[in-house]
Amino acid sequence: MTTGGSGHWKWISAALGVALAGGTAVLLSELRDPGEPTAGDAPPATFPTSTTPAEEWYDLTAHEPVESGTGQEVVGSIVIGKETYPRGLRGAGVAPANYRSWLIKNRCSRLSVWVGKDGASAGEGSGQFVIKTDGVEIATRQAGAGDAPQHVEIALADVDLLTLQDVRAARDADNAWGTPRVYCAAAPGTPVTR
Repeated sequence: MTTGGSGHWKWISAALGVALAGGTAVLLSELRDPGEPTAGDAPPATFPTSTTPAEEWYDLTAHEPVESGTGQEVVGSIVIGKETYPRGLRGAGVAPANYRSWLIKNRCSRLSVWVGKDGASAGEGSGQFVIKTDGVEIATRQAGAGDAPQHVEIALADVDLLTLQDVRAARDADNAWGTPRVYCAAAPGTPVTR
């Protein structure tokens, strides 16, 4: 409401006097200078819908681990059973060398990965695939040469450190992790520069 002169106050006083004398309540929002903009003229107020960052899938092989053994390597693609997966991890060493750990700092809600034996490697035997969160084993899978790939999807909650570790004997075919990825609000570490 503007207070440009005494004419405005006289108009407001007169309106109040008439309304009060007639026993009718008057909303002050209705008492405005005819030149003032109305509420309909103002843009609607906007409020943020969420303060939580949106989550998306991140390829673990595209991000530097904070720890890793010497027996596990990143590969451009890997065959498990008869399926080919873009990007993966090959565990060719023996325990405890085959592992990688990423610092996810409570920012990720899910892990998705396919596990099994590398179809391009020689050997028989079975391998064990271990998933750890903050050093505690939360899931394991066994796979032998020629087995179909197994999909592992795990919910992650309040996890700082995620570790993928595989175990094999020297005579066994290499272990394979196909397309390991996490669903996160932020990247699981520094992107790999090659």
